[in-house]
Amino acid sequence: MNFKQVEAFRAVMTTRSMTTAAGLLHTSQPNVSRWISLLEQTVGFTLFQRIGTRLVPTAEAEAFYADVERAFLGLESLGESADSIRRRGTGLLRVGAVGSIAHCVLPDALQIFRSMFPDIPIVVNLGRSDVVAKWTATGFCDVGFCSIITDLPSLDFELINTARGVVIVNSSHRLAAHDVVYPSDFENEHFISLPMGSPNRNQIDRHFPNDLRHLSIETPYASTICTMVSKDLGSSIVSPIDSRALRMQNVVEIPFSEVVPFNSYAVTSDHFPVGFLANRLTDCVRRSFEALRHSID
Repeated sequence: MNFKQVEAFRAVMTTRSMTTAAGLLHTSQPNVSRWISLLEQTVGFTLFQRIGTRLVPTAEAEAFYADVERAFLGLESLGESADSIRRRGTGLLRVGAVGSIAHCVLPDALQIFRSMFPDIPIVVNLGRSDVVAKWTATGFCDVGFCSIITDLPSLDFELINTARGVVIVNSSHRLAAHDVVYPSDFENEHFISLPMGSPNRNQIDRHFPNDLRHLSIETPYASTICTMVSKDLGSSIVSPIDSRALRMQNVVEIPFSEVVPFNSYAVTSDHFPVGFLANRLTDCVRRSFEALRHSID
């Protein structure tokens, strides 16, 4: 089976005429007839029957035609992709990001990016820092944004933001009136935590050697933590970038007495050239972090 045979079959199915199909394909009727015959030998069943002067597809031909149409639609999609690359100079910008950046920083960054490049298609993949690093190392993503440095070789990590963690509580919480919250203030309080073993969780937990918190809920996403705090399900410690970006009116930020750093990195691979658009998006993410920092200050 070759493309000419399948193309001839599609043309005959569309026109119900060998002669008209030949005109569409800019060839002769005998050529179309020969291609159809060869295709029948390949597939092992009859495609058309003549009933009087009419050319009628068999039931097998109708079933086969459905798959042929799907294949041709795929080819047309490839043509559209090539046209997009021709017009835009690139086909797709693939981004990987951890939840905190994807939920709280990337939307603003993409808004800035869109103002400069309105037609560039973008795919955003959400994952843990180690997953984002693997995506970048294998070329699945053009650029990644994560919160920790991994030990994968041939990756470049650029620190693009550091924020000191803050305590967040519901506005009705007893700690909401405090000017500063100390580790001892969390005694017997429901605490919403990041996953066990995560670097940011470790940075928080080291300030509670004699832990008297009630660790009631665990979740990997800062946006989920903030939402749960807004429902008065507990208190937590997060990056002020996250809490301020979500703008939840009944969530109160309070300085924490201890230093809990939340770092954010742009990651690229030495094995794949970093494109112009990936660099521009990184600039936009940097600008979004800066704007959020200023809103906090």
